[in-house]
Amino acid sequence: MNVMKKLMLFTALLILTAGGFLLGRLTHPGTGHEAPPAAPDTSAGPAAAERKILYWRAPMDPNEIYDRPGKSKMGMDLIPVYEDEVAGEGTVTIDPVTMQNIGVRTARVEVTALRRAIRTTGRFVMDEQGAHTVSLKVGGWVEKLYVDFNGAVVRAGQPLLELYSPDLVTTQEEYLLAFRNARQAAGSSRPGVQADARRVLEAARRRLAYWDLSEEQIRRLETTGIPQRTITFFTPAAGEVMNKQVVEGQYVAPGQPLMDIVDISRIWLIVDVYEQDLAWVRPGTPAQVALPYAPGVTYTARVDHIYHMLDGETRAARARIVLPGGHHAPLKPGMYATVTLEGAPTAPSPVVPEEAVLQTGEQAFVVLALGGGRFRPVEVRVGLRAGGQVQILDGLQGGEEVVIRAQFLIDSEARLRSALGALAGHHNHGAAPAESGHAGHAPAAGMQAEGGVQVVRVTVGAAGFEPQRITLQAGRPARLVFVRTTDGTCATQVVLPGLGLGPVDLPLHREAALDFTPSEAGTFTFACGMEMLKGTLVVTR
Repeated sequence: MNVMKKLMLFTALLILTAGGFLLGRLTHPGTGHEAPPAAPDTSAGPAAAERKILYWRAPMDPNEIYDRPGKSKMGMDLIPVYEDEVAGEGTVTIDPVTMQNIGVRTARVEVTALRRAIRTTGRFVMDEQGAHTVSLKVGGWVEKLYVDFNGAVVRAGQPLLELYSPDLVTTQEEYLLAFRNARQAAGSSRPGVQADARRVLEAARRRLAYWDLSEEQIRRLETTGIPQRTITFFTPAAGEVMNKQVVEGQYVAPGQPLMDIVDISRIWLIVDVYEQDLAWVRPGTPAQVALPYAPGVTYTARVDHIYHMLDGETRAARARIVLPGGHHAPLKPGMYATVTLEGAPTAPSPVVPEEAVLQTGEQAFVVLALGGGRFRPVEVRVGLRAGGQVQILDGLQGGEEVVIRAQFLIDSEARLRSALGALAGHHNHGAAPAESGHAGHAPAAGMQAEGGVQVVRVTVGAAGFEPQRITLQAGRPARLVFVRTTDGTCATQVVLPGLGLGPVDLPLHREAALDFTPSEAGTFTFACGMEMLKGTLVVTR
């Protein structure tokens, strides 16, 4: 048993000795059968040696910036950011593999005219310009009604009704008396008598004419010399009778509406045009009218008039199209139609696909593809939209390449690079290096030193504070300058409660400043609009 134990112990010692010898040969090679030394790696070329490090950042937080290598707040090794990676103000460089992975696609900016076809609905109504309301200028009783139902189609000048009116009878007798006196005075040698008789006759004649008696009726009265008990009145226009409000035997007063006669030779089509489409529609705009109850039938017309007021509920304006009508026409008031309005083409201008435009509240951007994997966001002013295209009024000239897919990722990276570039630029102009082994913070973006005062300008817009995070150094005077640029926010005062500052009023487009000297390091909140908008102030040693 003792022999077996000694044998096992000897074997273990032999294995440990051999392992130590091999480990020493690998870690500390000597002469003899040593492996030749590895050749230096020159694959990067001289350009790699010449790359300039702008700053160091934390792997998990790009906003955590340092001027020396070291550890991040999370204990991770900092990574360098090289000058060639920050290609310029707001410019980002992406390698081809990443471009393929995120699916970057571009399109060329074309200079062309936009056209838009607006498809909407309309409803037929009667022609208001051809409507007539029938009423009499003298009161009386309707003894005979010739047009006695709604929908009757009448001609202009055909008999409408017979009216008995005591006033008409009396006026006829007065006219006959004046007529006889004028004939007798015609033989008088006194000129004044003839003139007076003619004036009385003309006054009685005008009274009958004002009551709508025709010339033929007045001549017949002169011929017969007998007043008519009832007088026939005639239709004032041709059309279709609507809203009949009179029957035989009824007394009607002067001015009382009896019925409406509407010209049906034309018909109106009232079309809804929503406010976002109004820029494309004007009088004379071509229109194609299709009837859902008559497939294949299309009418060609033009917009005749655009009404001034919008409907408050539908937010739509009304446009009028005039079409031929008639008693036997297929177009009837109350029917609906599908209308396609052909908007006039715009003047030639730069045009991009809709998906290329990034809207950020009050601003719009596109991402330019500069070539070589370089991209830069550019602010633009957009115009009309049509057929998936957007008119660019300012910011592009035509011929550029813009990103139409993955531009959100590129724009976010470009904004970050721009901010980090500002940090690095400030660091490279006089920032003191940190102690070896300790990371030092670079000055905050947007901070300027003016006469020893740390000055940060903050914009208060519809999206909140810009910047939302401010870093200051303790023990140095500081000034926060706020400018409110929009009425689209509830922010009218700003306060920094952790430091006992404010509230300070924020007038529109005017500067409002908070002056103080932060004494202790820490994190504070500045807010406005009853803390509906918030930002962070970091004070460091």
